[in-house]
Amino acid sequence: MIFVITVHLATLDFKSVYAQKGSEEVVIEKANVDEKDKLVVVSNINLQNIPKTGMLKVVGVINGEGFIKDIPLDELDETTNKLKINFVMNKDNEFVSAGKPDEFFVCAYHLKDSTNNYYNSLPFFDCDEGDLAGSDATTISRLFRATSQVYDKTVYYYNMNSPSQETSFASMEEDGYTSMEEEEYSITNSLSNDNNVKQYYNDKNSINTKKEEDDTDSNNNNNNNEPVKVKIIVPMEDKKNAEKIKIMAMLKGQIKSKVIEDVQKEFDEIGGYTIERTFAFDRNTDMGPIQVGDRFHACVIGQDLNTPEGSECEKKLIKHLDKPNSLAVR
Repeated sequence: MIFVITVHLATLDFKSVYAQKGSEEVVIEKANVDEKDKLVVVSNINLQNIPKTGMLKVVGVINGEGFIKDIPLDELDETTNKLKINFVMNKDNEFVSAGKPDEFFVCAYHLKDSTNNYYNSLPFFDCDEGDLAGSDATTISRLFRATSQVYDKTVYYYNMNSPSQETSFASMEEDGYTSMEEEEYSITNSLSNDNNVKQYYNDKNSINTKKEEDDTDSNNNNNNNEPVKVKIIVPMEDKKNAEKIKIMAMLKGQIKSKVIEDVQKEFDEIGGYTIERTFAFDRNTDMGPIQVGDRFHACVIGQDLNTPEGSECEKKLIKHLDKPNSLAVR
């Protein structure tokens, strides 16, 4: 029998709404949203293999807006197998007017308990990067699908990051403009031949990511409190008339952004058309320390970037904890 239930999560800053049995629905709405001019992105989160303990940290960048919400799973019904999150914001803001195929990303991290003791493991997570369906259409994003290899790639890279395994990644660039697609191709091929990497959540949780105590690689020093840096590179040779852009980056649930108010002045100062910004992220997070292999995202947003896209996003894996990790966006 299909019936309607009300989801009540009073501790969170979002609206509770009605949903069918087996699913819960949550609305995360930015302040001062014009009901006549709103943009909606729906993230369908598969909870079938996720215990209803701890919380989900949902993080995203959509249309130049950053979203971070903690959702306590123990307040959901035990029969819930799908969580539907509606991100609601204005179509237009000071940086861009939403349109197809502007890009966005949404990630969800599962924190199993509140002890924050994640030094010897990696929290289960998934990310989805996609294109907006349009300013008047609802965009659908999906997380924790059985076929997703996002988490597998992070775990695999982290576990393989030891002196004895460095040759496995010899073909990967260390800096510069390496695309995530090249990394994913290499890692996916390795995963397909590695029977130790499991495909289901319970098996994933059993993966031991603890490094040997005698590992002298500074990348694995979990006690290091120095920030982890990412350098975002924005080539704009094709947009020499741009006036204003926003650069955003996300790493392990932290979102940082910088606005270039006068792009033309920046061009004059650097004597070229490639803008760079470096973001420093706290090494220790509520999900444990940032690790080699953690995935980070970046977006550049600006109306002057059209065409083709007013919002463009890219992603990459963290390779260095002691020097900037570079990513070209656009």
